[in-house]
Amino acid sequence: MYTPRLVIRKLLLGAVLMTVAIIITVLIRENMDVKDPEQALPTITITVNEDMNLNDKMVFRAGYEWNFFTTVAKNTPAYTSSTLLEQLYPVDLAPNSVLDINFSLPPKTLRIQRASDDALENFVELADVSDGQIICPSTPGLYLYQVEAGFGWRGSVRYFFLVRVQQSA
Repeated sequence: MYTPRLVIRKLLLGAVLMTVAIIITVLIRENMDVKDPEQALPTITITVNEDMNLNDKMVFRAGYEWNFFTTVAKNTPAYTSSTLLEQLYPVDLAPNSVLDINFSLPPKTLRIQRASDDALENFVELADVSDGQIICPSTPGLYLYQVEAGFGWRGSVRYFFLVRVQQSA
Protein backbone atom coordinates (compact mmCIF):
# COMPACT_ATOMS: atom_id res chain seq x y z
CA MET A 1 0.00 0.00 0.00
CA TYR A 2 1.32 3.40 -0.98
CA THR A 3 1.24 5.97 1.76
CA PRO A 4 1.82 9.66 1.07
CA ARG A 5 5.15 9.41 2.87
CA LEU A 6 6.28 6.50 0.66
CA VAL A 7 5.23 8.35 -2.52
CA ILE A 8 7.17 11.46 -1.48
CA ARG A 9 10.21 9.35 -0.60
CA LYS A 10 10.12 7.63 -4.03
CA LEU A 11 9.71 10.96 -5.84
CA LEU A 12 12.64 12.47 -3.95
CA LEU A 13 14.79 9.41 -4.64
CA GLY A 14 13.90 9.64 -8.34
CA ALA A 15 14.79 13.34 -8.43
CA VAL A 16 18.14 12.69 -6.70
CA LEU A 17 18.98 9.85 -9.09
CA MET A 18 18.03 11.99 -12.10
CA THR A 19 20.25 14.83 -10.83
CA VAL A 20 23.18 12.45 -10.32
CA ALA A 21 22.71 11.08 -13.87
CA ILE A 22 22.69 14.60 -15.33
CA ILE A 23 25.85 15.56 -13.42
CA ILE A 24 27.65 12.41 -14.57
CA THR A 25 26.59 13.03 -18.18
CA VAL A 26 27.86 16.64 -18.05
CA LEU A 27 31.18 15.54 -16.54
CA ILE A 28 31.67 12.83 -19.18
CA ARG A 29 30.89 15.30 -21.97
CA GLU A 30 33.22 17.87 -20.41
CA ASN A 31 36.03 15.32 -20.21
CA MET A 32 35.57 14.36 -23.87
CA ASP A 33 35.47 18.02 -24.99
CA VAL A 34 38.59 18.96 -23.03
CA LYS A 35 40.55 16.15 -24.73
CA ASP A 36 39.51 17.41 -28.20
CA PRO A 37 38.43 21.05 -27.83
CA GLU A 38 38.13 21.70 -31.56
CA GLN A 39 35.24 19.23 -31.75
CA ALA A 40 33.40 21.19 -29.05
CA LEU A 41 33.51 24.50 -30.94
CA PRO A 42 30.46 25.81 -32.78
CA THR A 43 30.61 25.26 -36.53
CA ILE A 44 30.24 28.02 -39.11
CA THR A 45 28.16 27.86 -42.28
CA ILE A 46 28.49 30.51 -44.97
CA THR A 47 25.81 30.44 -47.65
CA VAL A 48 26.14 32.43 -50.89
CA ASN A 49 22.94 33.80 -52.46
CA GLU A 50 20.88 31.20 -50.55
CA ASP A 51 22.05 28.34 -52.80
CA MET A 52 25.75 27.51 -52.23
CA ASN A 53 27.68 26.77 -49.02
CA LEU A 54 31.39 27.47 -48.69
CA ASN A 55 33.29 24.30 -47.83
CA ASP A 56 36.05 23.69 -45.27
CA LYS A 57 38.80 24.54 -47.76
CA MET A 58 37.25 27.96 -48.29
CA VAL A 59 36.73 28.91 -44.63
CA PHE A 60 39.71 28.74 -42.28
CA ARG A 61 39.33 28.62 -38.49
CA ALA A 62 42.24 30.77 -37.38
CA GLY A 63 41.89 30.59 -33.65
CA TYR A 64 39.69 30.18 -30.63
CA GLU A 65 39.47 30.60 -26.91
CA TRP A 66 36.90 28.24 -25.38
CA ASN A 67 35.94 27.90 -21.73
CA PHE A 68 35.00 24.56 -20.27
CA PHE A 69 33.80 24.08 -16.69
CA THR A 70 37.24 23.02 -15.50
CA THR A 71 39.70 24.52 -17.99
CA VAL A 72 40.23 26.97 -20.86
CA ALA A 73 41.44 25.85 -24.31
CA LYS A 74 43.31 28.48 -26.33
CA ASN A 75 44.63 28.40 -29.85
CA THR A 76 45.22 31.99 -30.94
CA PRO A 77 48.14 32.07 -33.37
CA ALA A 78 48.89 35.27 -35.27
CA TYR A 79 48.56 34.98 -39.04
CA THR A 80 49.93 37.25 -41.73
CA SER A 81 48.03 37.86 -44.94
CA SER A 82 50.60 35.86 -46.91
CA THR A 83 50.17 32.86 -44.56
CA LEU A 84 46.39 33.11 -44.90
CA LEU A 85 46.62 33.25 -48.69
CA GLU A 86 48.49 29.92 -48.56
CA GLN A 87 45.68 28.41 -46.43
CA LEU A 88 42.67 29.71 -48.35
CA TYR A 89 41.09 28.97 -51.70
CA PRO A 90 39.38 32.07 -53.12
CA VAL A 91 35.65 31.86 -53.73
CA ASP A 92 34.64 33.31 -57.10
CA LEU A 93 31.48 35.38 -56.71
CA ALA A 94 29.38 37.78 -58.72
CA PRO A 95 29.31 41.43 -57.65
CA ASN A 96 26.88 42.19 -54.79
CA SER A 97 26.52 38.51 -53.81
CA VAL A 98 24.77 38.02 -50.49
CA LEU A 99 26.62 36.00 -47.84
CA ASP A 100 24.72 34.59 -44.86
CA ILE A 101 26.95 33.60 -41.93
CA ASN A 102 25.42 31.19 -39.40
CA PHE A 103 26.75 29.16 -36.50
CA SER A 104 25.59 25.92 -34.90
CA LEU A 105 25.36 27.91 -31.64
CA PRO A 106 24.03 31.48 -31.99
CA PRO A 107 26.79 33.99 -31.17
CA LYS A 108 26.22 36.78 -28.68
CA THR A 109 28.50 39.09 -30.69
CA LEU A 110 29.55 39.04 -34.32
CA ARG A 111 32.30 41.17 -35.81
CA ILE A 112 33.18 41.03 -39.52
CA GLN A 113 36.09 42.84 -41.09
CA ARG A 114 37.24 43.06 -44.71
CA ALA A 115 40.63 43.80 -46.26
CA SER A 116 40.63 44.92 -49.87
CA ASP A 117 44.00 46.62 -50.28
CA ASP A 118 46.70 45.09 -52.47
CA ALA A 119 48.44 43.39 -49.52
CA LEU A 120 45.13 42.33 -47.90
CA GLU A 121 46.39 43.58 -44.53
CA ASN A 122 44.32 46.65 -43.68
CA PHE A 123 41.03 45.41 -42.28
CA VAL A 124 37.99 47.64 -42.09
CA GLU A 125 35.10 46.71 -39.81
CA LEU A 126 31.77 46.24 -41.58
CA ALA A 127 28.80 47.98 -40.00
CA ASP A 128 25.47 46.35 -39.11
CA VAL A 129 26.44 42.69 -39.41
CA SER A 130 24.74 41.47 -36.23
CA ASP A 131 22.33 39.36 -38.30
CA GLY A 132 25.25 37.63 -40.04
CA GLN A 133 24.42 38.87 -43.53
CA ILE A 134 26.90 40.79 -45.68
CA ILE A 135 26.89 41.91 -49.29
CA CYS A 136 30.04 41.52 -51.38
CA PRO A 137 31.43 44.61 -53.06
CA SER A 138 30.40 45.49 -56.60
CA THR A 139 34.00 46.27 -57.59
CA PRO A 140 35.94 43.28 -58.98
CA GLY A 141 38.92 42.23 -56.91
CA LEU A 142 40.23 40.06 -54.09
CA TYR A 143 38.75 40.53 -50.58
CA LEU A 144 39.84 38.88 -47.35
CA TYR A 145 37.19 38.58 -44.63
CA GLN A 146 37.76 38.03 -40.92
CA VAL A 147 34.82 36.80 -38.82
CA GLU A 148 35.01 36.92 -35.02
CA ALA A 149 32.13 35.37 -33.11
CA GLY A 150 31.74 35.69 -29.35
CA PHE A 151 29.66 33.18 -27.43
CA GLY A 152 29.45 34.88 -24.03
CA TRP A 153 31.24 33.11 -21.18
CA ARG A 154 31.97 30.10 -23.44
CA GLY A 155 34.51 31.99 -25.53
CA SER A 156 35.16 33.12 -29.08
CA VAL A 157 36.17 31.76 -32.47
CA ARG A 158 37.88 33.51 -35.41
CA TYR A 159 37.61 32.59 -39.10
CA PHE A 160 38.98 33.88 -42.41
CA PHE A 161 37.75 33.44 -45.96
CA LEU A 162 38.81 34.88 -49.30
CA VAL A 163 36.44 36.17 -52.00
CA ARG A 164 37.27 37.03 -55.60
CA VAL A 165 34.55 39.28 -57.00
CA GLN A 166 34.31 38.67 -60.75
CA GLN A 167 33.69 41.20 -63.48
CA SER A 168 29.94 41.39 -64.13
CA ALA A 169 28.81 39.95 -67.47
